[in-house]
Amino acid sequence: MDALRWVRGLFAGRTLRQADGSQDRQLLVDVSTIIQHDARTGIQRVVRAIWLQLLATDLPGVRLVPVFATVKRGYCEAASDFLTTGMPDRPLPVRVGAGDIFLGLDLAAHRLWRHRRQIAGWKRQGAGVHIIVYDMLPLTHPRWFPDSTGRHFRRWMKILLRHADQLIGISAHVADEVRLWLGDHGGRRASEIGIARIMLSGDLSASAPSKGIAERARALLDHMATVPTVLMVGTIEPRKAHDKALDAMEWLWRHDGDAPMLVIAGRPGWRTEALQQRLLEHPLKSERLHWLSDVSDELLTELYRRAALVLVPSHGEGFGLPVIEALDQGRKVLARDLPVFRELERPGLHFFPSDAPADLATVLMAALPCDHPQPPVVRRGWDETTADVLKALKLVSR
Repeated sequence: MDALRWVRGLFAGRTLRQADGSQDRQLLVDVSTIIQHDARTGIQRVVRAIWLQLLATDLPGVRLVPVFATVKRGYCEAASDFLTTGMPDRPLPVRVGAGDIFLGLDLAAHRLWRHRRQIAGWKRQGAGVHIIVYDMLPLTHPRWFPDSTGRHFRRWMKILLRHADQLIGISAHVADEVRLWLGDHGGRRASEIGIARIMLSGDLSASAPSKGIAERARALLDHMATVPTVLMVGTIEPRKAHDKALDAMEWLWRHDGDAPMLVIAGRPGWRTEALQQRLLEHPLKSERLHWLSDVSDELLTELYRRAALVLVPSHGEGFGLPVIEALDQGRKVLARDLPVFRELERPGLHFFPSDAPADLATVLMAALPCDHPQPPVVRRGWDETTADVLKALKLVSR
């Protein structure tokens, strides 16, 4: 009978009563975006990795519940294996009580706005709302994004200002930007919202990595083993500065017969149509320039391993996963000198101050590795990142 009641409670979305009469708290983890479409970009890798670590973590007195926003039914429960099964055919609404915690793990700005009344109801029932903030760039640099992104983000921040108990930045830089924004816009609520930070991992293998390497990509990997190669990783969007990298590489190709190849791994993005056409029609395409627009995690790992240097010229980031992923693979990295990248500083990471073609080309050639081995890699695991999250939620002490 007790087992039957437990199952009924589970599928009804209720907290579960234990033998001593107490109830399990619910940790409701928002996976609204990834459950519908996994774009296999940086944020999705973070969501997958942290979710898998949460599943593997023993949390006495806590019921772990993945949730997702629906159009008509509000937030509903997903199966714990949603990464493989997707959305349930008959989603059950979430029921929330005092002491439950909503963790905004996924970036679902427009969905949270759509269900703001439900979030407000949860707050009235005594639930806590804690949101991971990946960056503040749509607010600080709106020209880098589609108008709709900026609009959704501004609405999202209004909801966080009204209802969040804590905002969790993925870097000290993001946490500082959140703090500044709250100081300017938060009024009396600013002092009521906690700010925490976590540190991400670069371990691709622990993020349910996608598989698959096409024959053409295997041929490129073989070629990279014989030719020095500069690798860029990231969606083709304005802030990633692929245009600056290409300008510098073209300068090198004109002036240095031994200049390296450039391989770009990234999906086509927004507001870069002219750049994408430039890449597709480049006279050195498939010779010195290669653009891979659909890259599995398995292929990405091999690209890192074969690159002579990973170039990260981005104008702005919340963290910089390609930096830490490349360093974890023992690669040298040349990155724009940004405060957020300085947080990742360790042997193998180099910075450039100017992206003028000749200047960047000169620094790039100087950064290419010699025959000396890289220092031993000190990796941070996703278990440590997840421990940071749980500590911020006060579900573990350390």
